[in-house]
Amino acid sequence: MKLPVGVAALLLFALALALRLPSLGNRPFHADEAVHAVKFQELRETGRYVYDPREFHGPTIYYAALPVALASGHRSFGDLTEADLRCAIALFGAALAPLVLLFRRRIPEAALLWAGLFLGISPALVFYSRYFIQEIFLVGFTLLFLAFSARGKPLWGGLFAGLMLATKETAALTFLAAGIAYFVARGGVRNLPWKSLGMGALIAVLTAYVVLSGFFTNPSGPLGYFQTYAPWLKRAGGAELHVHPWADYFERYFWHLTPGKPLWTEGFVLALGILGAIWSRKSAEGRFLSVFTVLLALSYSAIPYKTPWCGLNFLAPLVMLAGIGAAGTIERVRRVRGKALALLALLAGAAHLGWLSYQTSFVQFGDAKNPYVYSPTIPDAENLKRLVERLAEGHPQGVNLTVKVISRDGYCWPLPWHLRRFPHVGYWSGALPPDPVAPLVLASPKFETALDTKLPHHLLRGMHGIRLSVFYDLFVEKDLWKSYKGRYPNAEEDEE
Repeated sequence: MKLPVGVAALLLFALALALRLPSLGNRPFHADEAVHAVKFQELRETGRYVYDPREFHGPTIYYAALPVALASGHRSFGDLTEADLRCAIALFGAALAPLVLLFRRRIPEAALLWAGLFLGISPALVFYSRYFIQEIFLVGFTLLFLAFSARGKPLWGGLFAGLMLATKETAALTFLAAGIAYFVARGGVRNLPWKSLGMGALIAVLTAYVVLSGFFTNPSGPLGYFQTYAPWLKRAGGAELHVHPWADYFERYFWHLTPGKPLWTEGFVLALGILGAIWSRKSAEGRFLSVFTVLLALSYSAIPYKTPWCGLNFLAPLVMLAGIGAAGTIERVRRVRGKALALLALLAGAAHLGWLSYQTSFVQFGDAKNPYVYSPTIPDAENLKRLVERLAEGHPQGVNLTVKVISRDGYCWPLPWHLRRFPHVGYWSGALPPDPVAPLVLASPKFETALDTKLPHHLLRGMHGIRLSVFYDLFVEKDLWKSYKGRYPNAEEDEE
């Protein structure tokens, strides 16, 4: 019996939600998530968004998080939780599964149902749907842009193209790949709908401008959009951190084996995607998807600067090809028994993907051997947060006491998130401030000797990690420490 499209969409959405919504706060905020949390709070407090061409990307996730944060009932920044901010990403990530049904006029419905299932349970897509970063929004807007463009709806296609631009600058790679793929799939530019393309491009530019201007709160902000490619091209060339070999995405997604851990692999999706590309090569849609996927995979792999979530941009269209491959596998088997065995094999592969999603997001979500865990915030950061909050309880000003953070390089994230309940936190980088005295001082170990002499009324109470190989010394006023020990005499674990 064939399911109505609406029922199928609801079932796919429900399955995807089941892997994304529970325990959204089970993992500490990554440094990038903490950055975006602070940017979100700036928008919420001021009502104004200022686009920065050097950092941070676009504001679509901030605007999406506003109603979710409002619904949480947490009015202050200090009360917000990781789950509050990740919720909008999780909801949108779950929506990717039924969204593929928008392609049903171009791709067989059976193939789309398989693709929706795989989008819902893909370990990488599930894991990064539980991250407060832009990538899932870029992937989703890309699917919507392609779907409505294929349906000949330039207004909607342009709208989502504009949202892609307003989400992340790497949208340029997607547009380039889509243009080349269209040229290859259609055998040239004959009979291009120039009027529709022009209308779509105009809508895209207007949409991007409206969003990047913070809905006109900063009208001149988007004018610097093209300046963004100078710093990002420098990073892409490997001028700083996050430089990885060309095969990094393939090793993370398709074959990641470490001793004592399960084989993390979406090779099932890759194999079906290759079959889908072969079997759909005679259709324009199949050729487009194949070329589009390959070009994005090559583009992101060729760029030395890599973060593992960027690979989602080619994984999502690969999953659509995998849906074609799955449906084609069953279609090409002639006998009923053979079809049943093929169906069982596909369901077994899907079950394995679902199991891996559960492992990566709910069991080994903080394990450095998990291929999707990248430059994580370590658990000691939570211990530090708890210790600082307990120390503040014994100060006459409570959370209004002064905290000074002195970093060797300025990259102290995610500390601003962990210290969000403290309104009087100052940050310095590279050198000590003229007056480093405060009830609580957090400093990179390189400043320890100098601070020992400048803080004679303080105790050095341990070194705390926030990220792998990144530590901060905690200096506490002696009276404040005495008060803390009187209230928590057995709290040695906070000092570790």
